[in-house]
Parts: sequence; C-alpha cells; structure tokens
Amino acid sequence: MLRLGLLVALFVAAPAWAQPAAEVPVERVILFTSGVGYFEHGGRVSGDADVTLRFGTEALNDVLKSLVVEDRGGRVAGVVYPTQAPIERTLQSFAIDLSNGPGLSNILRQVRGAEVEVSTPSGTVRGTVVAVDRQTREAGDTAIEVDVLSLLTAGGLVSVRLDTARGIAFTDPALQAELAGALAALAEDRGGDRKPVRVQFRGRGARDVRMGYVIESPVWKTSYRLVLADDDGTLQGWALVENPTEADWTDIDLTLVSGRPVSFVTDLYTPRFIDRPVVTLADDAVVRPESYAAGARERAAAPPPPPPAPEPARMGAVLGARGGRADEVVVMNDAMPLDPTGSVVAQGTAGDFGELFAYRLGSVTLPRRGSAMLPIVSDAVGVERLSIFTGAAGRHPMRGVRLTNTTGASLRGGPMTVLDDGYAGDALLPDLPEGDERLLTFAVDQDVLVDPYAVPGAASVIETARLVDGVLTIQRQGRTTRGYRLENRGSRRRVVLVEAPRQPGARLIAPTAAEESTPDAYRFRVPLAPGATDSLVVTEAQTLSERIGLASLSPERILSLARADGEIPADVRAALRRAADLRRDLAETERREVELRNELATIERDQTRIRGNLEAIDNDTDYGRRLLATLDEQETRIEAIRAEQAEVQALLNRQREALRISVR
Repeated sequence: MLRLGLLVALFVAAPAWAQPAAEVPVERVILFTSGVGYFEHGGRVSGDADVTLRFGTEALNDVLKSLVVEDRGGRVAGVVYPTQAPIERTLQSFAIDLSNGPGLSNILRQVRGAEVEVSTPSGTVRGTVVAVDRQTREAGDTAIEVDVLSLLTAGGLVSVRLDTARGIAFTDPALQAELAGALAALAEDRGGDRKPVRVQFRGRGARDVRMGYVIESPVWKTSYRLVLADDDGTLQGWALVENPTEADWTDIDLTLVSGRPVSFVTDLYTPRFIDRPVVTLADDAVVRPESYAAGARERAAAPPPPPPAPEPARMGAVLGARGGRADEVVVMNDAMPLDPTGSVVAQGTAGDFGELFAYRLGSVTLPRRGSAMLPIVSDAVGVERLSIFTGAAGRHPMRGVRLTNTTGASLRGGPMTVLDDGYAGDALLPDLPEGDERLLTFAVDQDVLVDPYAVPGAASVIETARLVDGVLTIQRQGRTTRGYRLENRGSRRRVVLVEAPRQPGARLIAPTAAEESTPDAYRFRVPLAPGATDSLVVTEAQTLSERIGLASLSPERILSLARADGEIPADVRAALRRAADLRRDLAETERREVELRNELATIERDQTRIRGNLEAIDNDTDYGRRLLATLDEQETRIEAIRAEQAEVQALLNRQREALRISVR
C-alpha cells in the first residue's frame, strides 16, 4: 500500500494561499530578574511573507498578551496560531481525513465522486472516482494483491492499478487545497509541544520587519570575585545567563535588567464560551374547527392590488433581534469596507530604567538551550580591611572589608569569592548602588580576641521633677555600660570594628560618637598593633518618666521624695516638705476619726446587749437599775462622740483642702 509520503510526492502541490517562509532571527534580548524576558526579532522580508515562531504551550499565553509586530513599508495581515484541539480533531475537520495515516487507496475511497487525473505508462486517464478495490493478480507463479482504481470516464468505466500509476492529481482546486491544508497541519504538529505562531507580512519589495514579545525566562544571576591587594582590591563580576528558547542567539544585543516590573499570566490561549440562557417560545394556540350558518351578503369590492414586493435583502442582511416585519430588516451595504489598520506599528527603544539598573552586554552568541557566564564588571574598588566583631563567632571577630562601589555602575547582589594571596573565603554581596559601601565578612579572624564584660550600672539620677494637681512627675536618667577587652595575637596590624547593641530611645554618652550606627547597633573603630591590647567602654543613657500620685503616699514616702538626689527644683522640694507635714497632720486626724467611729460602734453594740437583758429582768431590781445607769452614761458618751466627729470631719475637710492647695 502506498503511504502518505508517496502521496505527497505524487500529486500534492503547494496551495495557492501559502506564502514563502522567511527567517527573522533574534536580534535583541532583555532579561529581567522578575523571571521574564523580552525577545526581539529583526530582519528583512520580500513581498508577501510568513514568519513562523515556535513556542511551548505554556508560553503561548505570554506571547498572545505581549506580541508586538512592525512592518516598515508593508502591513501585518494577522498572526495565526493553532488551537488547543488535538491534531486528530484538526485533521478530521478537512474534507480528506488523514488522522489515521491512510494510504493512497483509503484517501481515494474518501473522495469517491471527485474527478482525478491519473498518469499511467500508457497515458493519462481523467475520470470520476467510483471505487478502489483490492484484487488478486497473477505475477508469474505468484498471486499478489493490488489496489485497483475504478474511474468513470467519457468512454465508460476504466480500471487503473494504483501500483502502476505515475501520478494522481485532483482537478478540483478546492479539494487539492484541503489535502494540502491537512498535510500542513501534520507538518506543524511535528514539533510536539512546540506550537507554531505564524506572523503574516503583506507588502511589496524588500523591507525591514521586527517582532517582540515577553515570555517566562530563567532569572539571570551574578557572582563575583574580589582580589585583595595591600591597599586596594579588584572586583570581577559575572552574569550567569541561559538561553531558554529554541533559537540560537548569534551576535544579539543582550541587556540584563535588575528590577521587578509587574508581570502576570492571563489565559488567552484557552477558548472561552459564555453560557447563554435558553428561552422557550410560547406555543401558538391550537385553532379548532367551527361550523358557520349559511347567510347572504352583498358582493364585496375588489381588494386593492398588493404593494410591490420589497427588494431582496443583501447577503449581509440582519433581522431584528426579536424578529419583525419585512420592513424591519436592517440591510448592511456589502460595499461598506471594514476599517482595517494599515500596519501594526510598534518599536521598542531603550529608555530610562528609573530605579532599575541594567547591564548592556552588546554582542553575545549563545546556542539554544545553552548557558554562559558573561563578564559584567572588572574594575578596581575601594577596600578597607577590617576585623568585625558582633559576637556571632564567639570571642573572635570576622575578617572582612568595607567595600565601596567605585565601578561606575550598580551591582546586583550575589555570592562573592574573596582571594587574598589565595582563597580567603566567601561573602555575600547585597545590591550595591554606585558610590555606596557595605561591610562584608568572609572568614574568622583567629588572631584577634574580644572579651565583652559587664560594668555595674550607676543608680538612676533624677534629671527634673514637676508637681501638678497632686501628681509628681519625675524624669530619671538611667545608664547602661558595656566593656570590651581586645587583644591582637597576630603579626599584622588590625583595625577592629566593634558592634555594640543599641537600646531603643537611648543616647550615646561615651564614647561621644560612634564610627557609624544602625537602628540596632553602634560600631566603634579600635586599631590594634601586633601583640597589643586595648579596651572599649560604651555607655548609653536613657531618660525614664515616672508619675506618682501624692494623695495615697505616706508622709515618710513624700518626705523621701523631697530629700532625693538629683535635679529637683527648690520650689518642688519645698512643696513636697509642706505636703509631708500636711499629710502627717491629715493622717493623725484620719486616725482620730477612725477611733471615734470604732468607739461609737462598740457602744452601740453594748447598748443592744443591755436592752436585751432589760427585757428579761425586772427594772426595779439592783441589776436592772445598774443597767439603766450604764445606758444613761453611754448615751452621754454618744452625744460627746457625735459632737467630736463633727469637729473632726470639719478638720479633715480643712486639712485635705490645704494639702490639695499645697501640691497644686
């Protein structure tokens, strides 16, 4: 059986709508640290040309969202891409179904009734396909099976053995185009997951075209090497770049941008369908037959002639949305042209990256699916050798440098290998703008010891005090002191940068200034000669505020506040002493008021007992008369207590008012 490949060789010609393919290579790439890349193709085409780009299915959404096309001197007819339907379903949509890989005989069976022209050794036969039969023929002593094509010609039925046919062609161009389209779909599907996107350029003559799009790309990375000399250093930086595309990069203009522009994925590739409501039309009422009685009537006048029939609607006619009369038909003039755009014009140009920074690497060659290290920095940088103590490495500081970016460009963060007469260690470089500096550490400095020690803190000292409305507000200064002993056991001079914790809200007292500070720490520079020792004492002061209500304090406590050390104004001290005296007098009066109240309560309880006894005995007895005398004495005392209570209460009011006025 002849297979599809032979079929193509026999009779498939290029369809009339096919355009020559043009190669438009990648010329410019911009990679971002946000995980996307901008890819720009550029080249020349001549006349009508199609440019095919291939992308993975996962990249099509990005391409459909971001593709820009420019045809200088022509126009862009459109961009064609395959649907998500499987290739089998696509093949089944053609008049000739190639989904099952049919041979020539099966293809001809699908086109029964179509006219073909068959070239044979004896001549050309033209006729309509009737059938294709499998027949057994003798070949010497062997019987073989062959496919025989039956054609209806002007002279009748003719049989042609397909194994002797030299060529077969459809006389119907439409059928020929259907077969060519099916074969083109098969050819495009050879890429598997790689989907073709065909850009259609239309125009005359040779001209420049460009295409650009944004797709997901690996994040480009950086790594550095810092070579230390005696008083300076050299920084070498490399960018790690990957070519994730199916195209080779040959002398492209590559730009690496450090920044995170907003980027997202929208599903534009998947077909979307909108659910529509199903509306049920009302059934027409059934007309029932009726019987009418015979009657006589006058002859009616002749009906008026019918109006002239309306002109037929054009092919583009559209009925009203709800249905309507013939005069409601809306006719669209098919001579009205659409409003096409002459060409899709868009061209990317380099611009200001604002807060971003970029490395323009110029001409780069990188094969598809390849990776490369590309140099981006090789310059002298400002370097100061330091030993940095934070306590993270125990008693030893970390060897490090203060690196100043003097390269003239911003540096993107990445790992750094430090070389100091050989490998010295690794550091991590953060993003470093031009002119900025950072501390970097790469090894433990075992030649230097730093021993922190605690210094007993002094008692807090009152800085000031205010007395308002019976509330004493005191501001105290508390101090915290830390000490550090440093020793250089090495043979080289060291500069140790000691990092001391910084208390929130505190101010530095000693030393008077730090080398530098962060929100959480002070940094102090301590130079150490070989074999030398030194110490550092750091003192911080913090102001604390305390509010004390005097009304609830004892006289002794108020007097202790008046005698406290510190910067208490004299008038406040005097007011506190007066308040202590008044509070002492008030306390004595309050004590007397409590004594009177307790005595009165005792008498009232005793009177209750006596009255109970009097109810149980005869009042004319000696015991009864004695109880009555006691009640009389108690009543006299109660009267005296109540009088004294009134005096005490008045005195309390006067003393409390005097105390309130004294601390106002």
